[in-house]
Amino acid sequence: MNRSIVRITYYGAVAPATVERPRPACRDEDPDLFFPIGDTGPALLQIEEAKAVCRRCPLIESCLQGALERGEDAGVWGGLSEKERRSLKRRAARKHAAAASA
Repeated sequence: MNRSIVRITYYGAVAPATVERPRPACRDEDPDLFFPIGDTGPALLQIEEAKAVCRRCPLIESCLQGALERGEDAGVWGGLSEKERRSLKRRAARKHAAAASA
């Protein structure tokens, strides 16, 4: 009769996942708030309202990073408007080009 020894590593008691993950501040907002039509007049006020929601969000940085990685070209993401994200991308591209040519 063959007998095998099975070794089991004990890592101690595992606590249940009771830590809540941060939730986005926009979760209870109307999604249309973050997608204004245009960038003048009333749309500017809407953009500022959306940014105010973003400023109180614990996920603002990861939201912006995700939007940049996905190439989101519409709406307010991570506290930046469409125009601001385009400007950020241009600056990053210029900086990258300057570093590559140096």
